[in-house]
Amino acid sequence: MKNYNKRTFFYQVVLFGFLSLLIISCDARDNYNDDADSKLSILESVSINGVPGSIDNLSGVISVVLPNTTNLESVLLETTTPSGVISSPASGTTINLKSNRAVSVSFSNSKRNYVIDYKILPSRIAFINEAAAIGDIADDDTKAFAQWAKDTYKEDFVYIPFNDLTIGSLAEVNVLLFYYDQVGSSALPAAILNKKNVITQFVAEGGKMLTGGMANSYIGEIGRDKSGLLTIRSNGAGGNNNDIWSIDAGVNFQNDQRNSPVFNITTVISTDSNGYFPVINGGFKEDHNTMWDLGPLLAAGHQLGQFGEFQRLYGGKVLATWSGVSDEAVAGIIEFMPTPVFAGTIIGIGFGGMEWSMNDNRINPYANNVKGIYRNSIDYLRTK
Repeated sequence: MKNYNKRTFFYQVVLFGFLSLLIISCDARDNYNDDADSKLSILESVSINGVPGSIDNLSGVISVVLPNTTNLESVLLETTTPSGVISSPASGTTINLKSNRAVSVSFSNSKRNYVIDYKILPSRIAFINEAAAIGDIADDDTKAFAQWAKDTYKEDFVYIPFNDLTIGSLAEVNVLLFYYDQVGSSALPAAILNKKNVITQFVAEGGKMLTGGMANSYIGEIGRDKSGLLTIRSNGAGGNNNDIWSIDAGVNFQNDQRNSPVFNITTVISTDSNGYFPVINGGFKEDHNTMWDLGPLLAAGHQLGQFGEFQRLYGGKVLATWSGVSDEAVAGIIEFMPTPVFAGTIIGIGFGGMEWSMNDNRINPYANNVKGIYRNSIDYLRTK
């Protein structure tokens, strides 16, 4: 009798577990109809104002992350469906997400319903530095960049000293700006190195970051750049040079990057007759480079294909090198794309010629190219 009771109890447990699993499975498939035409099993693509959404055809949820500037009462819905399938609202329709988040597709007598689940990105653009305030920043280029960012992004701008960096202080930050420059050393201050856990979590959770100058080494400090190739560094007093310095985003590339948003999303960067982007005219130059030497990537020697190899190995798309570099040996702007560990994108700009302040007080006629590349980088990151 005892054995019979044990067997009965065992079968009851198994049956209960099976029924529970069946119920859970049905819940997970609440947007799936076995009797519906197979053409309705997939909504191929959805975008809101050009931002692609992620589609869960099983649950019927369309997830999309929108810029904070989005007018939710008037967005463009675009969908792609299999041939013969009708979507409602129709692709190309302007909809009000505040009052209607439903999308349906129909074919013959079958219909499936979806709901748009949207998230609005934070709005803040944060500049970080060791000084207590922008006016206290020691380096002239760093101070000029910080002031420009404040003037450009106005109410969306916030200045955060290194000592005040916490996960809480970055809660409303969309893009983090870290530019650093000094004479005599390329080392970063201990105050920011002590905040690696905060910045790492920020980028890992989807926060975006723009680094400039010597701050490029911080991409490696937080573990995103594991290449060990950021070896071109200079921090001297500078000197006079009468040449115009330009950067190349595709003239000598295996894969042209001049159509990258970094060169056109807000400001179209002007080129010279060779297709290069001039960044500084003749005069005194600090020439503080912090760039990647990609020469060791492909044996033997420098050759085309090294930019592609860097992207394959380290998930970083090279966007620019110095003009005249024809062998893809040097990277001066890299877009480090999201990985399974780091959900956020980082752009690093390391050209010594992209200075924010002229030490001899001259006017740099190419200053708008410098500002434009930084502006485009920030505005591009805001959409990610």
